[in-house]
Amino acid sequence: MVQAALAALGRLDQAHAMVYFQVIWSGLREPMRQALEALVMERQIEGEATFPPSLQRLIDRGKLEGVREGKLEGMREGKLEGVREGRLEGKRDTLLRLLARAGIVLTEDESARIQACTDVATLDRWIENVLGAKTATEVLS
Repeated sequence: MVQAALAALGRLDQAHAMVYFQVIWSGLREPMRQALEALVMERQIEGEATFPPSLQRLIDRGKLEGVREGKLEGMREGKLEGVREGRLEGKRDTLLRLLARAGIVLTEDESARIQACTDVATLDRWIENVLGAKTATEVLS
């Protein structure tokens, strides 16, 4: 499967190959990521030019150096941080919608407190507190 993906990337221009490589990489589970990483590293170390030409050019130009130098790890961490931030934003949005629907008006400080919250458990607790609450103080306790 990994070799088929690499072969398919070889039919694309450099820009698209990089985009699709990253899409493929992010969709792989850890064992397949390790297999792809090992394949790229193995072929680079052995000096085999068995990659499709356009992918080989990417490797030769250092575009995939991240496999060796940990840049892909940074991409993974960045992606995880993005997912975490998206999750927090979704919970903040849910809380604000529920508060509005319940007719609970927030002060600027209360709104800022919600926007500044980076703890999922706290946001979950506040969301649950909306049920039956009459004031923002009851929700944010």
